Amino acid sequence: MEPRPLASAEEAWKIASSLRYRHIDGTVVAVAQDVVTKDVLMVAYMDPIAVVLTLTTGLAHYFSTTRKRVWLKGETSGHYQIVKEFRTDCDGDAVVLKVFQIGAACHTGSRSCFESSASYVLKSGEERRGLL
Repeated sequence: MEPRPLASAEEAWKIASSLRYRHIDGTVVAVAQDVVTKDVLMVAYMDPIAVVLTLTTGLAHYFSTTRKRVWLKGETSGHYQIVKEFRTDCDGDAVVLKVFQIGAACHTGSRSCFESSASYVLKSGEERRGLL
């Protein structure tokens, strides 16, 4: 599956300019969701450059709050995210990327950052019994 741009550079800058970068280091929250299974894969941050690069290349780019720079998901691991859909929330301070995940999404090597044994899974009502 080859990545395809979701927007022209002009459209991408218009979208990026419309967002509210009110989180860490002037970013929006970005949730990556598997386009097929609908599983949440990871949560990261995007600055305006990451948004534009994502929309114009079709590959997920994020802003690293520790390294203070934009990075291409998979640039060192080869575990790229091909973006199939880009959605913004009603406040313009969060986005959802529906992606085709190549390899693991999590830096630990897991398919999702929400699969760890350290994760809590709580369910309502009868489904909750025995979880804690």
